[in-house]
Amino acid sequence: MAVVAPETRPRDGSDPPRRRAPQRRRRPALSERLTLNVVIGLVAALLAFVLAVSLLHDRRAMVTVAVARERIPVGEVITLAMVASDEVPANAGFAGSLVPFDRLAAGSLVATRTVQPGEPLTSSAVGASGSVSGSRVMSIPLKSSQAANGEIQIGDQVDVIETTKTGTRYVLTGAAVVGRSSGDGGGGLAGGVRSGELVLSVEVDAKQALELASAIETGTINVVRSTGAPPVEATVTTGSEPGS
Repeated sequence: MAVVAPETRPRDGSDPPRRRAPQRRRRPALSERLTLNVVIGLVAALLAFVLAVSLLHDRRAMVTVAVARERIPVGEVITLAMVASDEVPANAGFAGSLVPFDRLAAGSLVATRTVQPGEPLTSSAVGASGSVSGSRVMSIPLKSSQAANGEIQIGDQVDVIETTKTGTRYVLTGAAVVGRSSGDGGGGLAGGVRSGELVLSVEVDAKQALELASAIETGTINVVRSTGAPPVEATVTTGSEPGS
């Protein structure tokens, strides 16, 4: 049996070339990719984040202050039962003038003026125990035009001026307003007060009560809102009649 050798062909160099593996492009380093605009954008975003966190923190910062539950007469020792707690933002402009709620725990503070229900306790409205004594309260009937057009509220301080034929004088200065009723229905119960009329209740001592009663009876009364104003001394202007 004859053996046939397999046919062989000489290579003529026409075989397809081998495929080369694709070369991977070198990734630029981080320092090469950070352009000036990118850096500025990152810094701006970081600053915005820090600012937002700071603002949110400030909004969350609150202080707990005391608010009167009931009417607290002048000279009364303030107890926790008389007040409620409320929170105000720590960055509020008036927060520093309010009395912290926990300051009342010792029971060593008294009202230096009458505090009305719902009124926040301020530093000027309280004092150390024994620093004040009880005060009398007296009402002043007026027309709104005689009292800063009626723009006087409970908690304000007022000066009372009497005008007579012999002159003008201060009868009362720096008196605390502890009550208010008016015909317009604002600031308390009208209590039969007609429209345009106003009744203010102020704290007085015994001497001031007599002076004020005499002024109401014999002269023309005008009330000046003096909240926050510097104190004045009693002054008399003589030698002319009112309106002359």
